Amino acid sequence: MSTENKRIREEKRTKAQQIIRRIGLWCFAFLLFWVISYGANNRLEVSEYTYETNQLAYSFDGFRIVHLSDLHNKIFARNNGVLLEQVKALRPDIIVLTGDFIDASNHTDIDAALLFMQQIPKIAPTYYVTGNHEYMIDRNKLEDFLKKTESAGVHVMKNESVQISSKTGQTFTLIGMDDNSLQANLLGTLAEESEDDFQVLLAHEPQYLSDCYAPSGVDLVFSGHAHGGQFRIPFTHQGLYAPDQGVLPKLTEGIAREQDTTMYISRGLGNSGFPLRLFNHPEIVCVTLKTVTGS
Repeated sequence: MSTENKRIREEKRTKAQQIIRRIGLWCFAFLLFWVISYGANNRLEVSEYTYETNQLAYSFDGFRIVHLSDLHNKIFARNNGVLLEQVKALRPDIIVLTGDFIDASNHTDIDAALLFMQQIPKIAPTYYVTGNHEYMIDRNKLEDFLKKTESAGVHVMKNESVQISSKTGQTFTLIGMDDNSLQANLLGTLAEESEDDFQVLLAHEPQYLSDCYAPSGVDLVFSGHAHGGQFRIPFTHQGLYAPDQGVLPKLTEGIAREQDTTMYISRGLGNSGFPLRLFNHPEIVCVTLKTVTGS
């Protein structure tokens, strides 16, 4: 074989090896992306907090509130068994749901949402406010869903307050705001009418903290809606985008404080129009109340 033919064969072999390496790198990158994205969308993360206050009766010391939000018809294992077991393991005294348990974008499944609503109150008393997605489905279907949800034992809160009792009869006020009413003046009225000094608010959207929730004087707020910013920058607590907040939003997870109001924001459990989370695991929030003495 001539030297020229050997050179040509060697060049072809080198090009073939380069193509194979590139294919291998792309396959590895795809596999790595799939593993990361699968974990980010399916591995439940529990965030536990302790809230200290001198405005509660001692009988509420250790009272546990489990907060779930934005399920968007996602199912964790069969019939959400994994999610329900993790909630049960937290031994909640009450469970609060802050909206978007139905998804209205591309995988609406009212029956799946109803099955969840039938299961969750078996763990602990459950209180639910709607999100924006509930109001994006057909009105008659929504009314039927809410009626059946209430029949299952979930307290659907429509701009109202209820008294939450300790085992010895002391109470605090739980206020639930319908998502269609968050910009109205109803919250101030509900807060003023409260029989208790300590008030907890359920409201789907966190961006009203400064303009609405804090001025009303409520002590605690549970909220969701922002999905943790959907894509989170690794090793930071910064999400890339949230509805109604735009790019690099401020209120997407964790704790936010304004005046005397503390807000706990859930990153949520499912996805909506965009089907993927990155570096942003589905979240269960658990807040334990701790009573302290002092003025």
